[in-house]
Amino acid sequence: MIDLDVDVLIVGGGGAGLTASMSLSRLGIDTLLINARPGTSHLPKAHVLHQHTMEVFADLGLAGAVYERSTPPENMRYSGWYAGLAGPDEDHGRRFGLIESWGAGGLSHEWAAASPYRPANLPQLRLEPLLRARAEELAPGRVRFHHELTDFRQNGTGVVASVTDHGSGTTYQVRARYLLACDGGRTVGPSLGISLEGPRDLMRIASVHLSADLSAWARDPGVLIRWLLLPHTGGGATIVPMGRTAGDPSPRNGSSTSTTRPTTRAVSTTPR
Repeated sequence: MIDLDVDVLIVGGGGAGLTASMSLSRLGIDTLLINARPGTSHLPKAHVLHQHTMEVFADLGLAGAVYERSTPPENMRYSGWYAGLAGPDEDHGRRFGLIESWGAGGLSHEWAAASPYRPANLPQLRLEPLLRARAEELAPGRVRFHHELTDFRQNGTGVVASVTDHGSGTTYQVRARYLLACDGGRTVGPSLGISLEGPRDLMRIASVHLSADLSAWARDPGVLIRWLLLPHTGGGATIVPMGRTAGDPSPRNGSSTSTTRPTTRAVSTTPR
C-alpha cells in the first residue's frame, strides 16, 4: 500500500538536500525530504559560502538572513599564518604570512565584477536551521527529520521506498518518480553497490567548538582563518570565527560597554 505519492524523494537533510528541496519547491515540483537524524548539524563543519552559493541563496530568499548572521565583511579579508597565538618568547604569536582572500571582504573590484553578491562565513550549525525553516515554509509537512529510509526498490515508473518515522515508530511507503541521494554516500549509494574510492585515514583531526574572547591574542581583525604552526610541538592548528555573536554588556573602568565574544572553531591536525 502506497501512503504518499511525490515527484521527488530527497534522502538527506544537510545543505544539499535542503537546497534541492527549496529549489524544486520553487519550480512547483512536489517533494518529500527525509533525514534520519532528529535535527540539523550540531557541529560547525564547512563555513565559507562563495559568491555563486550566495546567488543561489538569493534566489531562494535566504541571502539577507545569511549575511545578517555571518562574519562582517571587514573581518574576512585575509588568511594569516602565525607561530601559535602566544608563548614564552617573542617568536610565539608572530605573524609570518598574510594573503588576501574571499575578495578582501568586498574590496576587490575583480570579485565585485564577478557577482552582485559577496562571500559569507557561516558554519553549517547556524546555516542549516535557516535552510530547514525556509524549506518547510516552501513545502509544509514535506520536510521530515527523524524519518529514515529503510528500504527502496526501482520499478518501471520510479522508486518505491520504505520510510521509518522514529518519532512514532511507524513505517510508511512512498512512491516517487525520482530519488535524490543527498545523504553523503551513507545509505543510497552503498545500497546500489556504489562505494567511495580514494585514499582514506590520511590524518587525525580534532575539532573544538568554543566560545571565547581571543581579541588579546588574535590582533588582526581582518583575518578570517588563522593557520597556527606551533613552534614547541611542530604541530599545527587552525582558528576560524563562526559568524558574529554579541556578548552581554559588561562593565569596564566603571562604564558599561558591549563586548563581542566570537564563537570560534579550532582544528588541530596531526599527519598520520
